[in-house]
Amino acid sequence: MNKKGICLNTGRTHFNKVHIPWNKGKKMPLTKKVLVAYKLRKGRKNPKPNNFSEIMRKINPPLGKKKKFSSKDKEKRLRLWRDGYVCIYKPEYPSSRKSPPDYGYILEHRMIIESDIGRQLQKGEVIHHIDGCKSNNKLENLLLCSTQREHNEIHTQMEIFVERLIRKGKVYYDKEKKEFKFR
Repeated sequence: MNKKGICLNTGRTHFNKVHIPWNKGKKMPLTKKVLVAYKLRKGRKNPKPNNFSEIMRKINPPLGKKKKFSSKDKEKRLRLWRDGYVCIYKPEYPSSRKSPPDYGYILEHRMIIESDIGRQLQKGEVIHHIDGCKSNNKLENLLLCSTQREHNEIHTQMEIFVERLIRKGKVYYDKEKKEFKFR
């Protein structure tokens, strides 16, 4: 501030433009612990374990709920539920995730559609669950949409259909249980 009480500083620091910090150009003294650790590590690389991907998957587990399956089929046991979608652990699959935290996992419905059409899904292609159940990944329940816009149009059609059912009196909303029901 100057003599009149007006603040001249509009920058990030309270230093004037010509002020030089006291520690500019000085090196910080190294402690014994830092020196010993530095000398031990100097010129050496960390060895990468043979099963690095598997270790990363265990250290950074994918987000979602894991369900235990009593199935003897290994593929069915390695499943994960995330936001209602089923993920399967298949690190060798071409379109599975290649980075943590969900390394090696692929959404089951994407894998089913890819195997049906014989190619990987392209960027922008979306899969719609016809009955609305995200874990029902039967082929007859899945619909491949070429764009997000097409997928949104399907959802709009569903909303219009439900509104028609409500107007005709075939469906009503139960306020006590807070859910839609058929008459």
